[in-house]
Amino acid sequence: MLKVADLMHSGSDNPCLTLDASSVEIVENLSETKLGGVNIVDADGKLLGLVTDGDVRRAIRKGPEFFSLRAEQLMTANPTTISSQDSAEEAYRKMEYRSSQIMVLPVVDAEGRSVGLIRLHDVVGGGKE
Repeated sequence: MLKVADLMHSGSDNPCLTLDASSVEIVENLSETKLGGVNIVDADGKLLGLVTDGDVRRAIRKGPEFFSLRAEQLMTANPTTISSQDSAEEAYRKMEYRSSQIMVLPVVDAEGRSVGLIRLHDVVGGGKE
């Protein structure tokens, strides 16, 4: 059975920025990684939040104010997460079987540090692109 660790984007492929990252930095990261989300972490790598493509699209409606926003203002704090040792099936359930489906899950270790990101596409497709 596949585990999250088999499918997640980790190491240098784990998109992470800090709370003070600008909206432009976030858009650049999302465009570069093409994963649909970026983990927001503190100096120790602890996950604080997640900014998704959808968060950015909703924030752009604010007009020019968007360009003064920081990650802290764009992110979903305390997002749903998963462990790298959980099954791919569990990741699928956490993304799909909820009132509002999500496309990406931050992967955290036992101390809450960001170790990766997994997309619904990775789970359904059976592997990273």
